Amino acid sequence: MKKWLFLLILTKPLLGLYMGNPSAPQIIEEGFFFCKENWFAVKAGYQRDWVFDRNMKAVSKLSGRLDTFEYIADQGVLTVNLIDRIEVYGSAGAARISASNRPSGTGARQEYQTYDQFMWGVGLRGNFYDWKGLSFGIDGCYQRAQPNIKWITSNGALINPRAGSRVVFYEWQIGLGASYQIDMFIPYIGAKWSDAGATFKHLPSEFLPTGRHFKTKNRRKFGMVVGTTLSSGNRFAATVEARLIDEQSITLAADIKF
Repeated sequence: MKKWLFLLILTKPLLGLYMGNPSAPQIIEEGFFFCKENWFAVKAGYQRDWVFDRNMKAVSKLSGRLDTFEYIADQGVLTVNLIDRIEVYGSAGAARISASNRPSGTGARQEYQTYDQFMWGVGLRGNFYDWKGLSFGIDGCYQRAQPNIKWITSNGALINPRAGSRVVFYEWQIGLGASYQIDMFIPYIGAKWSDAGATFKHLPSEFLPTGRHFKTKNRRKFGMVVGTTLSSGNRFAATVEARLIDEQSITLAADIKF
Protein backbone atom coordinates (compact mmCIF):
# COMPACT_ATOMS: atom_id res chain seq x y z
CA MET A 1 0.00 0.00 0.00
CA LYS A 2 1.29 3.45 -0.88
CA LYS A 3 0.01 6.81 0.23
CA TRP A 4 0.84 10.05 -1.51
CA LEU A 5 -0.44 13.40 -0.43
CA PHE A 6 0.22 16.65 -2.22
CA LEU A 7 -1.03 20.22 -2.06
CA LEU A 8 -3.01 21.40 -5.09
CA ILE A 9 -3.08 25.14 -5.67
CA LEU A 10 -5.30 26.68 -8.37
CA THR A 11 -5.65 30.34 -9.25
CA LYS A 12 -8.23 32.07 -11.42
CA PRO A 13 -8.28 32.14 -14.26
CA LEU A 14 -6.88 28.86 -14.30
CA LEU A 15 -15.28 24.51 -21.98
CA GLY A 16 -17.34 21.23 -20.26
CA LEU A 17 -13.95 20.35 -19.26
CA TYR A 18 -12.31 16.96 -19.70
CA MET A 19 -11.32 15.59 -16.29
CA GLY A 20 -9.47 12.43 -17.30
CA ASN A 21 -8.70 9.23 -15.47
CA PRO A 22 -7.76 9.72 -11.76
CA SER A 23 -4.90 7.24 -12.23
CA ALA A 24 -3.62 8.87 -15.45
CA PRO A 25 -0.18 9.79 -14.00
CA GLN A 26 0.71 6.12 -13.50
CA ILE A 27 -1.17 4.33 -16.33
CA ILE A 28 1.65 4.44 -18.92
CA GLU A 29 4.65 2.98 -17.10
CA GLU A 30 7.10 2.54 -19.98
CA GLY A 31 7.66 5.14 -22.68
CA PHE A 32 9.86 5.36 -25.75
CA PHE A 33 12.68 6.95 -23.71
CA PHE A 34 11.33 7.26 -20.15
CA CYS A 35 10.71 4.26 -17.89
CA LYS A 36 8.85 3.88 -14.60
CA GLU A 37 12.08 4.38 -12.63
CA ASN A 38 12.42 7.94 -13.96
CA TRP A 39 11.04 10.66 -11.70
CA PHE A 40 10.40 12.89 -14.73
CA ALA A 41 8.67 12.09 -18.04
CA VAL A 42 6.88 13.83 -20.90
CA LYS A 43 3.66 12.83 -22.69
CA ALA A 44 1.96 14.21 -25.80
CA GLY A 45 -1.70 13.73 -26.61
CA TYR A 46 -4.78 14.64 -28.60
CA GLN A 47 -8.22 15.55 -27.24
CA ARG A 48 -11.58 15.89 -29.03
CA ASP A 49 -14.51 17.35 -27.08
CA TRP A 50 -18.16 17.26 -28.12
CA VAL A 51 -20.25 19.42 -25.77
CA PHE A 52 -23.87 18.91 -26.78
CA ASP A 53 -25.39 21.01 -24.00
CA ARG A 54 -23.38 23.09 -21.52
CA ASN A 55 -26.60 24.06 -19.68
CA MET A 56 -25.97 27.81 -19.53
CA LYS A 57 -28.30 30.66 -18.60
CA ALA A 58 -28.35 34.41 -19.17
CA VAL A 59 -27.02 36.43 -16.22
CA SER A 60 -29.61 39.22 -16.65
CA LYS A 61 -33.34 38.49 -16.92
CA LEU A 62 -33.57 41.28 -19.50
CA SER A 63 -31.30 39.22 -21.78
CA GLY A 64 -34.04 36.57 -21.93
CA ARG A 65 -33.58 32.83 -22.12
CA LEU A 66 -30.56 30.94 -23.42
CA ASP A 67 -31.87 27.85 -25.24
CA THR A 68 -28.63 26.15 -26.30
CA PHE A 69 -24.90 26.46 -25.79
CA GLU A 70 -22.63 23.86 -27.36
CA TYR A 71 -19.19 23.55 -28.89
CA ILE A 72 -16.69 21.24 -30.57
CA ALA A 73 -12.99 21.50 -29.74
CA ASP A 74 -9.80 19.80 -30.98
CA GLN A 75 -6.63 20.23 -28.94
CA GLY A 76 -3.11 18.95 -28.64
CA VAL A 77 -1.93 18.30 -25.07
CA LEU A 78 1.58 18.36 -23.60
CA THR A 79 2.02 16.80 -20.15
CA VAL A 80 4.92 16.77 -17.69
CA ASN A 81 4.79 13.76 -15.36
CA LEU A 82 6.49 13.82 -11.95
CA ILE A 83 7.19 10.63 -9.93
CA ASP A 84 4.27 8.93 -11.72
CA ARG A 85 1.92 10.73 -9.33
CA ILE A 86 1.60 14.35 -10.38
CA GLU A 87 1.00 15.82 -13.84
CA VAL A 88 1.10 19.40 -15.08
CA TYR A 89 -0.41 19.84 -18.54
CA GLY A 90 -1.26 22.45 -21.13
CA SER A 91 -3.48 22.28 -24.19
CA ALA A 92 -3.95 24.34 -27.35
CA GLY A 93 -6.20 23.98 -30.37
CA ALA A 94 -9.40 25.34 -31.88
CA ALA A 95 -13.07 25.48 -30.85
CA ARG A 96 -16.34 26.35 -32.58
CA ILE A 97 -19.26 27.58 -30.44
CA SER A 98 -22.97 27.46 -31.32
CA ALA A 99 -25.72 29.04 -29.21
CA SER A 100 -29.28 30.39 -29.35
CA ASN A 101 -31.32 32.70 -27.15
CA ARG A 102 -34.68 34.50 -26.92
CA PRO A 103 -34.27 38.11 -25.71
CA SER A 104 -37.01 39.42 -23.41
CA GLY A 105 -39.77 41.36 -25.11
CA THR A 106 -38.74 40.61 -28.70
CA GLY A 107 -40.34 37.21 -29.37
CA ALA A 108 -37.38 36.38 -31.61
CA ARG A 109 -35.16 33.32 -31.61
CA GLN A 110 -31.56 34.35 -32.26
CA GLU A 111 -28.80 31.93 -33.24
CA TYR A 112 -25.03 32.37 -33.20
CA GLN A 113 -22.21 30.43 -34.86
CA THR A 114 -18.51 31.20 -34.42
CA TYR A 115 -15.46 30.36 -36.49
CA ASP A 116 -13.08 27.55 -35.47
CA GLN A 117 -10.51 29.59 -33.56
CA PHE A 118 -7.88 29.38 -30.85
CA MET A 119 -8.56 27.70 -27.49
CA TRP A 120 -6.04 27.03 -24.74
CA GLY A 121 -5.99 25.45 -21.30
CA VAL A 122 -3.82 24.49 -18.31
CA GLY A 123 -4.25 21.94 -15.55
CA LEU A 124 -2.82 19.91 -12.69
CA ARG A 125 -3.77 16.38 -11.62
CA GLY A 126 -2.44 13.72 -9.29
CA ASN A 127 -3.01 10.49 -7.37
CA PHE A 128 -3.19 10.79 -3.60
CA TYR A 129 -4.06 7.16 -2.70
CA ASP A 130 -3.98 3.73 -4.33
CA TRP A 131 -4.43 0.16 -3.14
CA LYS A 132 -4.63 -3.12 -5.11
CA GLY A 133 -5.69 -1.53 -8.39
CA LEU A 134 -7.99 1.05 -6.79
CA SER A 135 -6.84 4.68 -7.18
CA PHE A 136 -8.14 8.04 -6.04
CA GLY A 137 -7.12 11.29 -7.68
CA ILE A 138 -7.80 15.00 -8.03
CA ASP A 139 -7.77 17.24 -11.10
CA GLY A 140 -8.02 20.99 -11.57
CA CYS A 141 -8.04 22.77 -14.93
CA TYR A 142 -8.92 25.93 -16.83
CA GLN A 143 -9.77 26.68 -20.47
CA ARG A 144 -10.43 29.82 -22.46
CA ALA A 145 -11.52 30.73 -25.99
CA GLN A 146 -12.80 33.88 -27.70
CA PRO A 147 -13.73 33.01 -31.30
CA ASN A 148 -15.23 35.62 -33.62
CA ILE A 149 -18.87 35.22 -34.60
CA LYS A 150 -19.28 33.90 -38.16
CA TRP A 151 -23.02 34.48 -38.55
CA ILE A 152 -26.15 35.46 -36.63
CA THR A 153 -29.80 34.82 -37.42
CA SER A 154 -33.01 36.27 -35.99
CA ASN A 155 -36.06 34.07 -36.63
CA GLY A 156 -34.10 32.51 -39.47
CA ALA A 157 -33.14 35.81 -41.15
CA LEU A 158 -29.39 36.25 -41.61
CA ILE A 159 -27.82 39.27 -39.90
CA ASN A 160 -24.22 40.28 -40.55
CA PRO A 161 -22.09 40.46 -37.38
CA ARG A 162 -20.23 43.67 -36.55
CA ALA A 163 -16.45 43.85 -36.72
CA GLY A 164 -15.25 42.43 -33.43
CA SER A 165 -18.40 40.41 -32.69
CA ARG A 166 -17.22 37.43 -30.67
CA VAL A 167 -17.93 35.01 -27.83
CA VAL A 168 -15.51 35.13 -24.89
CA PHE A 169 -15.75 31.82 -23.05
CA TYR A 170 -13.95 30.55 -19.94
CA GLU A 171 -14.34 27.56 -17.66
CA TRP A 172 -12.48 26.16 -14.69
CA GLN A 173 -13.21 23.12 -12.58
CA ILE A 174 -11.92 20.85 -9.86
CA GLY A 175 -12.83 17.17 -9.68
CA LEU A 176 -12.33 14.08 -7.52
CA GLY A 177 -12.47 10.57 -8.92
CA ALA A 178 -11.77 6.88 -8.37
CA SER A 179 -10.57 4.24 -10.82
CA TYR A 180 -10.06 0.48 -10.73
CA GLN A 181 -7.76 -1.44 -13.06
CA ILE A 182 -9.14 -4.58 -14.72
CA ASP A 183 -6.33 -5.94 -16.89
CA MET A 184 -5.96 -3.44 -19.79
CA PHE A 185 -9.12 -1.52 -18.87
CA ILE A 186 -9.17 1.18 -16.18
CA PRO A 187 -12.78 2.41 -15.71
CA TYR A 188 -13.38 5.44 -13.50
CA ILE A 189 -16.08 7.62 -11.99
CA GLY A 190 -15.87 11.10 -10.54
CA ALA A 191 -17.62 14.24 -9.33
CA LYS A 192 -16.69 17.79 -10.29
CA TRP A 193 -17.44 21.42 -9.48
CA SER A 194 -17.14 23.95 -12.30
CA ASP A 195 -17.57 27.63 -13.00
CA ALA A 196 -18.23 28.57 -16.65
CA GLY A 197 -19.23 31.78 -18.33
CA ALA A 198 -19.49 33.41 -21.75
CA THR A 199 -19.95 36.97 -22.97
CA PHE A 200 -21.44 37.69 -26.40
CA LYS A 201 -19.70 40.95 -27.34
CA HIS A 202 -20.10 43.72 -29.94
CA LEU A 203 -23.40 42.48 -31.37
CA PRO A 204 -25.22 44.50 -34.06
CA SER A 205 -26.92 47.74 -32.97
CA GLU A 206 -30.51 47.33 -31.66
CA PHE A 207 -30.12 43.55 -31.95
CA LEU A 208 -30.78 43.20 -28.20
CA PRO A 209 -33.01 45.31 -25.93
CA THR A 210 -30.17 45.41 -23.37
CA GLY A 211 -27.44 46.77 -25.67
CA ARG A 212 -24.69 45.17 -27.70
CA HIS A 213 -23.65 42.36 -25.38
CA PHE A 214 -24.98 39.87 -22.84
CA LYS A 215 -23.44 37.45 -20.37
CA THR A 216 -24.16 33.83 -19.52
CA LYS A 217 -23.10 31.39 -16.81
CA ASN A 218 -23.60 27.71 -16.03
CA ARG A 219 -26.86 26.78 -14.28
CA ARG A 220 -25.47 23.86 -12.28
CA LYS A 221 -22.10 23.85 -10.55
CA PHE A 222 -21.84 20.12 -9.80
CA GLY A 223 -21.59 17.29 -12.32
CA MET A 224 -20.68 13.64 -12.77
CA VAL A 225 -17.96 11.98 -14.87
CA VAL A 226 -17.73 8.38 -16.11
CA GLY A 227 -15.11 6.94 -18.41
CA THR A 228 -12.57 4.25 -19.14
CA THR A 229 -8.97 4.06 -20.31
CA LEU A 230 -7.43 1.32 -22.42
CA SER A 231 -3.68 0.73 -22.02
CA SER A 232 -1.17 -2.08 -21.66
CA GLY A 233 1.03 0.26 -19.62
CA ASN A 234 3.49 0.54 -22.50
CA ARG A 235 3.79 3.82 -24.47
CA PHE A 236 0.12 4.41 -25.36
CA ALA A 237 -3.23 5.03 -23.66
CA ALA A 238 -6.69 5.91 -25.02
CA THR A 239 -9.63 7.26 -23.01
CA VAL A 240 -13.34 7.88 -23.58
CA GLU A 241 -15.23 10.04 -21.07
CA ALA A 242 -18.83 11.21 -20.65
CA ARG A 243 -19.96 14.10 -18.42
CA LEU A 244 -23.49 14.40 -17.05
CA ILE A 245 -25.85 16.57 -14.97
CA ASP A 246 -24.22 20.01 -15.43
CA GLU A 247 -23.45 19.26 -19.09
CA GLN A 248 -23.98 16.60 -21.74
CA SER A 249 -20.63 15.90 -23.39
CA ILE A 250 -18.18 13.26 -24.61
CA THR A 251 -14.40 13.39 -24.94
CA LEU A 252 -12.00 11.10 -26.80
CA ALA A 253 -8.36 11.38 -25.76
CA ALA A 254 -5.09 9.60 -26.52
CA ASP A 255 -1.60 9.89 -25.01
CA ILE A 256 1.92 8.80 -25.94
CA LYS A 257 4.74 8.69 -23.38
CA PHE A 258 8.16 9.54 -24.76
